[in-house]
Amino acid sequence: MIRCDARGLLAGWQESGVGGVESSEPLVELRLNDGPELRAGEAFAQWEASLSESYVPLAVDPERDQAFHGWIVRGSMPGFELSTVGASGQRIRRTKSGIAHTDGEFLFVSIITAGFGRMHQDGRIAVVRPGDMVFYDTTRPYHWDLDGSWSQVVARVPLALLGEHVPTDRSALPTAVTVQADSPGGVVAGFFRDLARIQENAPEQATVLAANGVKLLASAITLAGGSVPSGASAQALSRKQVLSFMRARCTDAGLTVDEIARACLVSRRSLYRLFDETGDGLSTVLRRMRVECAQVLLIRDASRSTASIAQASGFASERHFFRAFRVETGMTPGEYRLVTAADSARGEAGRHTA
Repeated sequence: MIRCDARGLLAGWQESGVGGVESSEPLVELRLNDGPELRAGEAFAQWEASLSESYVPLAVDPERDQAFHGWIVRGSMPGFELSTVGASGQRIRRTKSGIAHTDGEFLFVSIITAGFGRMHQDGRIAVVRPGDMVFYDTTRPYHWDLDGSWSQVVARVPLALLGEHVPTDRSALPTAVTVQADSPGGVVAGFFRDLARIQENAPEQATVLAANGVKLLASAITLAGGSVPSGASAQALSRKQVLSFMRARCTDAGLTVDEIARACLVSRRSLYRLFDETGDGLSTVLRRMRVECAQVLLIRDASRSTASIAQASGFASERHFFRAFRVETGMTPGEYRLVTAADSARGEAGRHTA
């Protein structure tokens, strides 16, 4: 199904705006889903075209074996465009070809409101979760990896306008650097998240609030610019980002070194080096993550079979699971379950007699 409409969401729409501030244009809403009217490939092709029209020319690859859905609600604020967008899992790529076919140069600001994503640009990877913010520059290639259903608030700001407020070379912009929700820059992320909500319900009031939006973004960029890593700190951050990706995907039995390296924009050699220098090899870290996942499942569901837990924790077979579990814990899964159950029972008894 496809639906697209433009809507002024406030009765008595006034072109002059409020308090002398130029009024925003009516919001444009687009929704697409797989269904009887559109086959999956057709819906996704229309989605790619809609993303490119709404933002900049983009190439989009769907997540395999997942029903597709997507939506965009966008409008204009003083000095920038503001939208909310969400969809099923996909990779969104900004390619050299897309850059060549773009009129205008922009900085994008994304605030994740649901789901999990990784923004890749300029050799860095920003791992972003709900409440986090990230910047990316449309004049250089980038790509998003968005796993499962997700949503974002997105601001599109002309780089020329931003340059009036940020005294820095474009190459020094803090692209693909996570601005966490609880950081000083997170205050700005919260403002734009709330502004997008107000834009849908009270667009004229949102226009008034947005009057200093570009300056606020410039402040957040200045704060984030101090955290762009280099040298040893860049290596430490890279390892942290690789660990975040592995933790998110460790229960996938098909996860390979090549896939980890590709997702984190590092070579196989660099990937192994990141872990060898800490004393724990890549395979050891992945095994430990899977065993930790299995430990949680063993305690949570005492009746669940070890074969089922092995599969849910990312092990290729029950035999591999038993071997890895004994290496990490010194006991079998069954023994671990008995020991933790006994410890829990003693704790309960102690509380009742205290």
